[in-house]
Amino acid sequence: MSKIKVLPDSLANKIAAGEVVERPSSVVKELLENALDAGARSINIEVEAGGKRLIRVVDDGEGMTRDDAIIAFERHATSKLRTAEDLEAITTLGFRGEALPSIASVSRLFLRTKTAGDTEGTEVEFNGGKLVAVRDIAWPGGAEVEVRDLFFNIPARRKFLKSDATESFHIANLVQHYALANPQLSFLLVGNGRDVIRVATARSLKERAYQVLGGALLDKLVEVNSEANGLKVLGFVSNPQEQRSSRDAQYLFVNRRFVRDQLIGRALSEAYRSMMPSGTYPAAVLFIEAPPTEVDVNVHPAKTEVRFLHEGAVLAFVRDAVAEALRSTQPITQVPGVARARAEENPGAGERIRWGAEEQRSGGAEERRSGGAEEQRSGGGGASTEDRGLHDVNGARVESRELIEQADAIYADRLAVSGEGVTDRPCATDSMLPESEATPLESNTLPGFGHGIKPLGQIRDSYIVATDEEGLLLVDQHVAHERVLFEQFRDARLARAAGLQPLLIPATLDLSPSEAEAFSIVEGELENIGIETMRLSG
Repeated sequence: MSKIKVLPDSLANKIAAGEVVERPSSVVKELLENALDAGARSINIEVEAGGKRLIRVVDDGEGMTRDDAIIAFERHATSKLRTAEDLEAITTLGFRGEALPSIASVSRLFLRTKTAGDTEGTEVEFNGGKLVAVRDIAWPGGAEVEVRDLFFNIPARRKFLKSDATESFHIANLVQHYALANPQLSFLLVGNGRDVIRVATARSLKERAYQVLGGALLDKLVEVNSEANGLKVLGFVSNPQEQRSSRDAQYLFVNRRFVRDQLIGRALSEAYRSMMPSGTYPAAVLFIEAPPTEVDVNVHPAKTEVRFLHEGAVLAFVRDAVAEALRSTQPITQVPGVARARAEENPGAGERIRWGAEEQRSGGAEERRSGGAEEQRSGGGGASTEDRGLHDVNGARVESRELIEQADAIYADRLAVSGEGVTDRPCATDSMLPESEATPLESNTLPGFGHGIKPLGQIRDSYIVATDEEGLLLVDQHVAHERVLFEQFRDARLARAAGLQPLLIPATLDLSPSEAEAFSIVEGELENIGIETMRLSG
């Protein structure tokens, strides 16, 4: 007797559902893409219990006839492919015909639809993959797919789903992506009776980005628009100061398809190299357009990954386009003390680093190169102690004492947190004075460092330039300050219960839809540490 048997369709559909339907957001994705392929102009999505209890997607697309509504639940039944050649140039979001049968096999599903030419609509009901009924109904047009009790017949899959709040976050994040990708459409996402996303049609990507992401982030974005060799990239990326700890704020699309593509992510990271610290990521809303024949979208069951025919060319193109957009805004901070290049001495030679106010001294650079004349501290050609300082690239004076005192304060905080005295700390301000006026620096070891550190200056309130026995240091001031605050908070939290001190004027935060859903996950934890919050609107 043969051991090999052909699986029945019901079991094959459940196996396919394991690949296509990973979680409730996977169902929303498949139904949302079908609505977009159907030419919908308005899409409404309703979910309950994070999509476990109910997912309903309603669109005003072209709809389906009675026969099509029934055959659509057969495996590999699709209207989007006809020949093998069509597979090499896919322009639709869906194409395999696996979504509807896979979803129907693990849920209780209703499809209601009607085309513009039909006089009555059709309702198709499935229960666990079995066709229950086909009915004639009154229906205005378009399609509605209602999915109830997801994984009701596969308890093992259902128990591995996350909390309602977590699943709601993934759904909101997905709809947010497709709302950004289609500014010409209107979207409504309702979660447990509350509006999560409601956006009307927008005239441009920038307007839609404002609708979805808010003005706070939009003000920090730089426009990208480049085209070459059949490739096109447009959208927005954040300036280097807007740093995220993950790639969650990167919305990437290839031929209007939402993807999680490592190649494009790597191109972004390379464009920001030397502008952002390691482990941080920029925000981005990027659309890459490539010839369909050079993009393979059939490499992942959920169609969230793509493969490019010329990967190196795509990586270089996206990297260079983003880097050029960033250069046009001059995001790179100049170090105080980098003076103007003296065009009269060497035109086009670029900028030279000059510590101090040498241009104000008599003799200037000629004396320094010859090693001759000694500085004069009085008289017509000399510069007084008050004149000595740093100059930026435009020649404007920067008070070195003020900058150094700010830098020195960071180390004072660090020492204070550790409980050690600060009276023996090196005097950073004196270290910037001429040698004859500076007080001797005593070697001192800061906590956590093996050598004494001497702060030299501060760069645009972001970095501290310092030296130690091994060389030059560049300290990320904000990260260091965050560490100080973290240790203070940690010590206070371990020592006593968190105290509550209401603000006179509460702080108001604007969150994107997905961030609002993520907030609901940690809302209880925030209350436990003494942070009271209240939702003002959707």
